Amino acid sequence: MGCDWLKMCAMRTQVFFLILLLCPDPAFAQSVPDFSGVFLRDHVEDRGVATVITEAQNPLVLDIKQTAQTLRITEMQHGVQATDTYDLRGKPTINVSPDGMRSKDRVKFKQGKLVLKSEWMGPRYPVTGPMTEQTWELSPDLETLTIQPKIEHLGRLPRDFRRIAILTRQPSLQAALERAQAASGMNRCNDAISPFTRRAPPITDRGVVLGYTAFEELVWEVEFDAALRGDFFKDLKRTDDPGGVEFRKSGQLIQTYAGFLTLEISPAVRPHPRYLFSTMQKVMGWGDPRLPDWLLTLRFHIKWAGSEFRDLGEVPSELKQEPWPELRVPQRWYRMEIPAQNVPLTDSLEIHILSAAGKQLGCISGHI
Repeated sequence: MGCDWLKMCAMRTQVFFLILLLCPDPAFAQSVPDFSGVFLRDHVEDRGVATVITEAQNPLVLDIKQTAQTLRITEMQHGVQATDTYDLRGKPTINVSPDGMRSKDRVKFKQGKLVLKSEWMGPRYPVTGPMTEQTWELSPDLETLTIQPKIEHLGRLPRDFRRIAILTRQPSLQAALERAQAASGMNRCNDAISPFTRRAPPITDRGVVLGYTAFEELVWEVEFDAALRGDFFKDLKRTDDPGGVEFRKSGQLIQTYAGFLTLEISPAVRPHPRYLFSTMQKVMGWGDPRLPDWLLTLRFHIKWAGSEFRDLGEVPSELKQEPWPELRVPQRWYRMEIPAQNVPLTDSLEIHILSAAGKQLGCISGHI
């Protein structure tokens, strides 16, 4: 009886697995989500002690096409685009980014999520570069795509990033590009007042920092710093109190500028791995201090705003360079003279940074 019972169990087990092979049930199969569609990165969530949502000033558009064997992703940001192709059968693929960085990529599906692992190679790394990992997940309604990054560098233990990119499905590529253009930080003026202290930058005898702005183009982060210089700032003191702001020199109340001021704009370029790894790139000090040619022909449209509006139009600038280039790659910056006679000290200087073709790359609005 015992032997017959064992034979019967074995036969039933064989029949059961035969049924699975001939009629596979989706419940037993690996779930493979379809990421096809157009998505727009419109904000980033920092899921630390509390979730902090940051609006993306550099919207990223993803145009995704998925077949049974391949995943093809085209990224678009501020007029620059790059396409990567991945093998969904587990084979490694080599992709090249717009700045010449090569990545050896593998894709797999795990519990309904897509896991993309990349080994970065290129001239910026003396040895094998960092290993990065991204986990992609679609919401149940397929309308939201989240990307969670992880990075490992030169044998260190993996570090989980709390910042998660949130992308929403768009009705078409054209609609996504139009929405990205409208949301771009290039169209806004950044001020120099800290959102934490709500205080303006300190004034020194050399002048004052007016502000900062930046934008991304897939693999580059371009930064601009603006500062006002001049003899006018020597011995100028600012007093902040609940009743308002006062400026004094040698005890005398000063309310307006005198003569001309010198405005300096310093551009910088930092290469970074794509998506959310720009913070790690800065920490590691990667990058080339040399400016690309297109940053050497910038134009500047200047306005005074406040008590009254003064449009100075496009102000001529001179590209300056540090001496002794044999010691290091010299820093470069733009210098221009700004008429400021009788302009109230509380007015803001609005600086529109333009490419040689007239495209606005950023705007800084600041006052002392």
